[in-house]
Amino acid sequence: MEMKRAGEIMLPLEAFPFVPYWFTLRQALAELGSIETSRDSARKMLWIILVFNAQSQFLGIVQRQDILRGLRPSTGDKIRGIYPPFASEPADPLLSRLSFSPESAVQELRNQIERQIIEFMTPIQISVNFSDPALLAVHLMIDRDLTFVPVVRDGTVVGILNVEDALNEVIASII
Repeated sequence: MEMKRAGEIMLPLEAFPFVPYWFTLRQALAELGSIETSRDSARKMLWIILVFNAQSQFLGIVQRQDILRGLRPSTGDKIRGIYPPFASEPADPLLSRLSFSPESAVQELRNQIERQIIEFMTPIQISVNFSDPALLAVHLMIDRDLTFVPVVRDGTVVGILNVEDALNEVIASII
């Protein structure tokens, strides 16, 4: 069985929400919520936002973990110091030991969500060609610790290949 090429298993750019780099995280999340992907209904929607510049050049990707890191409250480091990974006693739901208040946390989130999306973005590091084998994409993603890589055809980004799809193709072709 011959291994498929990156272009055969990529998701087209149209499957993802995209925003200009000057959008706020709030605007980008609104865009994310309004897009329905063309993926199988059995698969979860990918939390990916593509970021472009004013000349429609692809700059980077914002993924779920980027959003979560950006929304982490300033008390996040203190919380890790107080709560071990496997707490032996019940967690303090109000985080009273940190002088935590729900009102201040909500206000902090309101401030953070107004930051520009480019602050949350992972810039494009590498890309693969449309005709490259899935195995090359897997090796590049492993080497660079990436979960997605842009697919280029004739000098233009035409889609996104995620590590899960590429790895599934490699596994299917060797077993």
